[in-house]
Amino acid sequence: MKKILITGNRDYGLCQAICNLFDNMDNISYSTVSRSNGWALEKAEEQHRLAEYFVENKYDIFINNSALWKFHQIMIAEQVYNKCKDAGHSAYLIHMGSTADTGVKGRTWRYPTEKKALRDYNRDLTYMAQGGSNIKATCNSPGSLTTPSVMKKHPDRKLMNVTQAAEYIKWVIDAPENINVNELHLDPVQ
Repeated sequence: MKKILITGNRDYGLCQAICNLFDNMDNISYSTVSRSNGWALEKAEEQHRLAEYFVENKYDIFINNSALWKFHQIMIAEQVYNKCKDAGHSAYLIHMGSTADTGVKGRTWRYPTEKKALRDYNRDLTYMAQGGSNIKATCNSPGSLTTPSVMKKHPDRKLMNVTQAAEYIKWVIDAPENINVNELHLDPVQ
């Protein structure tokens, strides 16, 4: 049985799609953490508590899915990685990035910069796995998803269904143990 911890609101967006997929699987148990159930993940002390919670409860997989700002998603990734490393805890860290991290024009929106930083940090973690770390890492970056906010912001864009994006997370989880899927970028064809 794989034990998974997911950041994000169980009742919204990609997190909801991931949970719905996992609800139908016998070999997976999961929990979610977000503001909706009392976790203030934008606070450093909560990020530290999350990392401790992950290791103490012997989770196997961490899906870093929260849409936090001010680079908190990277700070969470660092906390969880360091806690696992210090405890000698084997883990698989899946960081949810975005294909918005590949800029094609100038912009002042910080979201793509934060997702690019997350992808770069994940690359460093994948090099650690190649060097013998017992912690695997993947940056899974879907393009625009069928969430209410994205559908409102981009009404003319073709979007990727959140259920399909969740299936790729499951695909990454099911990769052979001796393989680390470093990155996955997925965009709907326009």
